[in-house]
Amino acid sequence: MDENRFNLWRLLEIIAVRLRFIVVFVLAVTILSVITAFLLPKYYRARVLLLPPKDEQLKLGQGAGIQDFVSITSGLALPVRATPTDIYARILKSRSIADRVIDANKLKEHYDLKSAVDVLSRLGDRSDFRVTDEGLLEISFSDRNPQMAADVANSYAAELDRLNREVTSSRARITREFIGNRLKEVARELDSARTALRQFQSRHKAIDLDQQTQLAIQSAVNLKVALAENEIELNLKEQSLSASHPEVITLKRRVEQIRDQISSLEFGSKDSSFLNLPVSEVPLLKVQLAELSSRVQISEALFQILTEQYEQAKIQEKMDTPTISVLDAAYPPELPYRPQKKMIVAVAAALALILAIFFALMLDYFENLRKKAPADYNRAALFFNTLLGWIPGVRKYFS
Repeated sequence: MDENRFNLWRLLEIIAVRLRFIVVFVLAVTILSVITAFLLPKYYRARVLLLPPKDEQLKLGQGAGIQDFVSITSGLALPVRATPTDIYARILKSRSIADRVIDANKLKEHYDLKSAVDVLSRLGDRSDFRVTDEGLLEISFSDRNPQMAADVANSYAAELDRLNREVTSSRARITREFIGNRLKEVARELDSARTALRQFQSRHKAIDLDQQTQLAIQSAVNLKVALAENEIELNLKEQSLSASHPEVITLKRRVEQIRDQISSLEFGSKDSSFLNLPVSEVPLLKVQLAELSSRVQISEALFQILTEQYEQAKIQEKMDTPTISVLDAAYPPELPYRPQKKMIVAVAAALALILAIFFALMLDYFENLRKKAPADYNRAALFFNTLLGWIPGVRKYFS
């Protein structure tokens, strides 16, 4: 049979012959791993679960809108697969947040490190930020002190909320200043429009053109009727009386007065009364009045909208309420998450078993080599004594 060919029964035979060595080796490694697992420092992990704010639009007036700055991500053009929660997770990794957390928990003294870079590295290695499948933000921190682990995890949430409020307050301040300046401009425009409208109405005696026109037309109709009646009476009197007769003279004067009144209604007169509106100028006056009135109405509407927005921006600037909801705060964990003693012992035992079988095969190989090829065995012994002679038992075995 080919000796280089794998033979299961030969392998089992070697294991049976070297069983004592294998068992002793596995037990020794397992006991050593147990001791190591208990000697390794314990690390505790604390977690915080956050619900980031939602970006919304605050509607004011008739369809007008101003951005409701309740989060850092308001107004950002996010990538296709990115969410506001992803942005918050990345912000938590920023130097700004890290410096705040370090100062709040005095991590330099806690870790006994003088270099800021070393403290940042230690903080980054022990921090983890994850977006859950539901879109929530999970913050976790591990430390040998369970209370410190909880304090740092909660500090991340607090500093993120504080940074969010600072940014939104700054945005609101800039918005308030912009709206305030615009409000002053609109107020000046509104005063100018109102003054122009008031001067127009005073100059043209135009209060309510429709009502005034209706009254003027009614007066004109009455004057026309009166003119017709007086002209008929005058014609009758002229047929029976002379031109110098007092009644004829009186009727002529009355007819002339009515005609003057009709003319003043149509083309105006020196009368400054608001009831004296020239009917012939009504179409042009209506256009001018409509333009001036629309200027006033637009300015008033814009002034009202800007006033509401200005007050909202002032409220947002002064607002100091939390913007991030903490669903689960961090508490000092009772059990360590590392080292995983069972896992360490199990892995060490499995590796020890594999190594023990490998060593058993090697020992069997060298015994066969010593019997069949002494020269090759001596070369191998020289190599292993030179390389591994410091290990107890190796030099004795190859002697």
